[in-house]
Amino acid sequence: MEKKQDKTPKAGDVKKKLEALVGHRIEASGEELIRLVFAVGAFAFEDGNVTSRSIFFPSKTCSSGRLLDASGVSSTGTDGKRVFLLSDFVCFPEFTQLRDPVNVIATPRSESPFFVTMTHSLVNTPATDVQITVFAWDANGAPAPNVVFDWRCLVPTSEFA
Repeated sequence: MEKKQDKTPKAGDVKKKLEALVGHRIEASGEELIRLVFAVGAFAFEDGNVTSRSIFFPSKTCSSGRLLDASGVSSTGTDGKRVFLLSDFVCFPEFTQLRDPVNVIATPRSESPFFVTMTHSLVNTPATDVQITVFAWDANGAPAPNVVFDWRCLVPTSEFA
């Protein structure tokens, strides 16, 4: 009697085949891919306050405003770097302008030691997006490819016409 082999593909194998098909890394577990749509970020526009300092007078002013608090998951490429726009993860309302100060943090998802550094810049005129660049480094200081990381960004917003 012939033994029937289990032909059900493993989730990890399916993920590798889908990545080959679409031509880029997919930041989702194999189990999440079963749904074909998966969450990569969350965001909220909330009331908050912005503190400003005067160049000429040693004082500060506080004003109320809207803040964008966004977070997501991504990963570095084969070169240990990932460049993305905040708009890749946020659905901006029409006529939203972003301004400084922009605060971005990232944390690697790993049991192995990795360091993460990043840069960011407001893009477009007026500033309607934030470009974030994340670099991952291994314990020896070499660029670390395919490091999955969680990130969070807080940025003041204003509406313009």
